[in-house]
Amino acid sequence: MPERALTPSVERIVMVAPVDAILQAAQPWPHVRAMVPEDIPWIAAAAWECYPRRTPFDTWDGVVELTQSVFRNEAGEFMPVASPVALTGDEYIAGFVTTVFRCVIKDDLPDCPYILDCIVLPDHRRQGVAAGMLAATARALKAVGEREVALTVYDDNDAAKALYASLGFTEFLRRSASS
Repeated sequence: MPERALTPSVERIVMVAPVDAILQAAQPWPHVRAMVPEDIPWIAAAAWECYPRRTPFDTWDGVVELTQSVFRNEAGEFMPVASPVALTGDEYIAGFVTTVFRCVIKDDLPDCPYILDCIVLPDHRRQGVAAGMLAATARALKAVGEREVALTVYDDNDAAKALYASLGFTEFLRRSASS
């Protein structure tokens, strides 16, 4: 993959939402399936395409390693049932959510399932894909008795912050992107 220019560092916002709030606010995406290891090449390519060139997404090898590490439970116990892959009507992948039972990367995160990634490919944005995948995640988490879910968003990602707020996510903490 070609190298892209690095994006300046900004703050990260950890947000938390009740799964019931997500379920009330979002319509499920009609075509989802659980993420599987065979998705790794596609997930890495989507992360490379969609994430700004910030650590840890600043090199192709780093993105591939991070993607593989999810399936090795290095960020926490991977939850395939709560990690939907959204498909279009003609079976193309439109986006994905990656969820772990409890994130072990930082010790100041809330004690609830944690969404590592919520990515929608550019051609499928603003069509309800992200909200629908988060509804699928919330449904799966509720089925196993979880009441909340957390995620992190960069402070300069206004579209994502607006989506998450509309689904009931509120700020839990802020930290510099380098911490």
